[in-house]
Amino acid sequence: MHKILTLIKREYKEAVFKKSFIILTILAPVLMVGLALLPTLLLRMESEEMVKINIIDRTDMIYSELKSALDDTMKDGRLKYQINNIELPSAEVESVIEEQKEQVQEQQIDGLLLIPADVMQNNRIEYYAKNVANFDINNRLKGGVRQIVHQHRIQESGLDPLVIAEVTHPIAMNTIKITKSGQESERGFMEEYFSTFVFVFILYITLIMYGTSIMRGILEEKNTRIVEILLSSANPFQLMGGKILGLGSVGLTQYILWAMFGIALILFGGDFVPISQEFFNISPMIFVYFVVFYILGYFVYAVLYAAVGAITNSEQEAQQIQMPVIFLLIVPLMMIGMLVKNPDSTLITVLSHIPFFAPILMFARINLSDPGLIQIFASIIIMIVTITISIWIVAKIYRVGILMYGKRPNLPEIMKWLRYK
Repeated sequence: MHKILTLIKREYKEAVFKKSFIILTILAPVLMVGLALLPTLLLRMESEEMVKINIIDRTDMIYSELKSALDDTMKDGRLKYQINNIELPSAEVESVIEEQKEQVQEQQIDGLLLIPADVMQNNRIEYYAKNVANFDINNRLKGGVRQIVHQHRIQESGLDPLVIAEVTHPIAMNTIKITKSGQESERGFMEEYFSTFVFVFILYITLIMYGTSIMRGILEEKNTRIVEILLSSANPFQLMGGKILGLGSVGLTQYILWAMFGIALILFGGDFVPISQEFFNISPMIFVYFVVFYILGYFVYAVLYAAVGAITNSEQEAQQIQMPVIFLLIVPLMMIGMLVKNPDSTLITVLSHIPFFAPILMFARINLSDPGLIQIFASIIIMIVTITISIWIVAKIYRVGILMYGKRPNLPEIMKWLRYK
């Protein structure tokens, strides 16, 4: 045990005191929060400018109402939309339209809205602008014209516009999540999907990152023959255990720091960044499960990557052999869409109890639907049993593989290693 602890300390110190670890540990949560909040903050900080739009109204009845409807104001109180009506003499239709397009091109105006005479029948208008990706302007113009056209159609039908507006008033729906314990919390799609995607993505990246680190560390020790020196003071099982537990402790340190950051953001973030409450309305217990499923997922995949490192002799060979392991991690990501729609479906429930998929799928189910303690503990127990069996199998491969050089062993040879006592 003393030798394993010594090896754990060696691996831990080598990784934790690297600048890359410190930078990643600090920057990862900051970047994650920044990427989540930045778009909204930028929209709020966006400098406002007046939008100049010329309108050619061939119906002669929409322009005046649209100008009244586009009454948005900027922070300084000025109208945001400057709307001008362009007269269209019948003899110079094409030339006037081309002249207006040139003004758009030369940025004398921001846009040209062309309302054809048959808009009531064809339901089409045309908007010319240098930037047609500004959805705020597009939606305001389209929505304004649509509402005016609807009002005219209602009036022509002889129906009362006020009655129509009353009976067709849109319905707002608040979504409230009820857990199996009966607790209620107001949650929306974006909160559920965003938090699930972020956590799952972090699990996926870190499981691959630390698994790959184990594989490369073993390869490096084999190729530099350092492993032969290490074997003089420790047996193969101790070497494997020290490497897996050492790098696992590094990852655990990182996860605990991230979890503390997340809990602090939930508890106190609203006082400093009010918008954070809109995105990070997450139970602190989610962060506990986040750490638990990282630990279990790490051990599930760490032993697989240790086996890959032991039976290969170069980075190129390892990249080929590790593809099945990466595929096992990709499968849960491919099922995120199905999982968000129905986290308690039979397929998702079954897969969340398969140890190679459980770290991601069961954690995502906990975040989305509260599958219950029985299913959660069953998944955890299955992973622990799998880890125990995997360590026993991989230890047999590891003790032979780390001293094998040259030709990569085939499957029959690996099966022989398992029979060695």
